[in-house]
Amino acid sequence: MEETTQSAVSRQLADLKNRSGLSIRAIARAMGYQNASSIQRYFSQDYSKPALPADFVAKLLPVLTGKGEQPVTRDEILALAPESITDLEAAHASPQAAMPLDIKGQVAAGLWMEAGLFETDATRKATMAGDLRYPNEYQYLLEINGESLNRIARDGDFVLCLDYLEAGIDIRSGDLAVVERSRDGGHTIERTAKRIIHRNGGIELRPESDDPRFQEPIIFNEHDEEATEVRIIAKILSVIRQIV
Repeated sequence: MEETTQSAVSRQLADLKNRSGLSIRAIARAMGYQNASSIQRYFSQDYSKPALPADFVAKLLPVLTGKGEQPVTRDEILALAPESITDLEAAHASPQAAMPLDIKGQVAAGLWMEAGLFETDATRKATMAGDLRYPNEYQYLLEINGESLNRIARDGDFVLCLDYLEAGIDIRSGDLAVVERSRDGGHTIERTAKRIIHRNGGIELRPESDDPRFQEPIIFNEHDEEATEVRIIAKILSVIRQIV
């Protein structure tokens, strides 16, 4: 008979339970189950999957966060889930996590789009919430306008954006991001969405497209008179495609 090895996330879950001071039965009850047997398998030595189900982790968040003499943190619990855990996958998320996101207009995936165009729909609300790894207030949606990201996000798709400064995360080379530039002494502000590549001390914005019009990267350096300031304003976490 083939032996199974307990996965790292199962051992980490057991460690968080021990730190919280709660029994499996108490955790199960707080999550809305009648018996410990409903969740026992995730603590078992036979559990060998690399991550716990997203809906299980979403239910676990309000139960374990802050518990214990060395308080269990939200990030420790979310680390047990798949890499991307959103409210679309976690139907039983806490009410705070399920607050709808703002749709803040459009972002160009092609040429730059001026602020007066992309901020038109700033007051719209989405019927979805954000990535549970980050506070909802730092997240918003933008509608893609153009074809320069069509290998990842098509024209009309929505991208889930995270204000990376507010969230305190680092933007790494290779990330998809929303980039803003100001021209004409700050009178003209434009934005675009591209893949960020750091090269030779500068920023290279690469398209991800099969459209022959959008194959060349946009490169900025200190001698670029056209772009007085270029800054990354958000990391793109995921793409949402509506099915009509």
